[in-house]
Amino acid sequence: MNDTVCVSRAARLVLLNVSKPVWYGREFVQIDDCRYMFFAHYECVPTTTTTTNTGTSTTSTTTSRTSTTTTTTTTVETEKMFMDRLKTRFPEPADFTCAKDCPTCKRSFERPKAGQWATDLNGVQLPDVCFEAKGPHKVFVIGDWGGIIRKSGGVSPADHRRPGKFAAHTRPYVPGVDDCAQQRVASQMQARASWAHPDYILNVGDNFYWGGVDGKCGEPAWKGVSSRQFQHVFEEIYHGPGIDGKPWLGVLGNHDYGGYKFSAAWDQVISYTWGQSGRWLTPAQYWRVKVHYPGFSVDYFFADTNVFDTGAPAADPGHNLCNNVHNQWNTSCGAEGPSSLADCPGWFQRLWASQSKWLEDGLAASEADWQIIVTHFPPKWGLEYWKDLTVRHGIDLFVSGHAHNQELHHFEDGNWLRPTAWIVSGGGGGITSEGVPDPAGHDNMYGFFELTLSAKEIEIQGISHGGVTMFQSFLVQRFPAAKQS
Repeated sequence: MNDTVCVSRAARLVLLNVSKPVWYGREFVQIDDCRYMFFAHYECVPTTTTTTNTGTSTTSTTTSRTSTTTTTTTTVETEKMFMDRLKTRFPEPADFTCAKDCPTCKRSFERPKAGQWATDLNGVQLPDVCFEAKGPHKVFVIGDWGGIIRKSGGVSPADHRRPGKFAAHTRPYVPGVDDCAQQRVASQMQARASWAHPDYILNVGDNFYWGGVDGKCGEPAWKGVSSRQFQHVFEEIYHGPGIDGKPWLGVLGNHDYGGYKFSAAWDQVISYTWGQSGRWLTPAQYWRVKVHYPGFSVDYFFADTNVFDTGAPAADPGHNLCNNVHNQWNTSCGAEGPSSLADCPGWFQRLWASQSKWLEDGLAASEADWQIIVTHFPPKWGLEYWKDLTVRHGIDLFVSGHAHNQELHHFEDGNWLRPTAWIVSGGGGGITSEGVPDPAGHDNMYGFFELTLSAKEIEIQGISHGGVTMFQSFLVQRFPAAKQS
């Protein structure tokens, strides 16, 4: 890199987006009306250049000559350099202790007492949590991850690309990837967790395909109903050093309600919070918790956005939890609701209305450095609502799933929420991906995200099922509109 580009001859990576084009051409990166297979955004930064002087002497009976060669090197920032830079650019308080700086905080996520029904704790705020160890502070993100238990044993993704049944999603099948996608992603998560040591995992829903936890809604929240899905699809797949015992903080996706019906045992996704696992944490349909770190804090708002997959009973039966094709008119979830098919659309609307007020009040009162929304549907569903909320309250990041691939939206023109970032981590492997995966993992089809939290920046990385870093960006805080004026 010459000094006409960067006077310092040094560059810092700000955004990395790598795409492998697939047969129907949907995986190009589009920025400023141009399409790229590879896009990297660097910023010029001050650096120290290294100069090496090499002296060479030549002597004869008549002359003596000395020549000097000067070599200048340019530094391009690596992840290790980023971590080292955080320690100096955003130093954490050396004297921080949870006992002194957050005396009422818990040292781990504390479950509230179970209610009678799964809806009883909606809007609950868990006690603040404090992590005392110095950074880096890592968090993993995964969604759409829970496959189907085969009759012959084992777990495989729901097949969403079969010709004839899913015409809009038909694509070639890739053996060795499509038949074990969940395990491939889990393996990469475990490998990275063994040295990254995430504090917890953010789970954006669609935990069990096709139709959620086997059974029917309507059981009390405190009455955990046994399901082999939690054991075989969750506990036996996500384990190992760095993963064992780490809390899974989550929300429900549309497939947790039943996919094309509302009456699956979605309440058991909430009830498992009080099960034997000890790491599953989804105490309500929507809830929040504040996490404290040395020198900064994060407010997480876990939201249920499944209202965007509902409509009148006669509407599209393939994308409507309340349709009259897969639900009976007398279908009911009892006291927790919906009480009937006729009640279903209104029930989800009432859920959304109460949650919207809760979000408005919670964001307005938030004093955390970072505000992060964790939900199933990406913010392009309900876009105008999210745009308004983001501008007024300074939401920093949306973490979502639903689309069966991996996406990062930050600086590009097409990001309607810019400078707020939003990620889609719907490539957890519970269902086949939208596009054709690469056997080596050079794609955005299956994977997970890693967040590195600090006081002034969040590094976002997307890791593929092959362990390849496919995305990287650096997020800075977005302040509410009132504080910007």
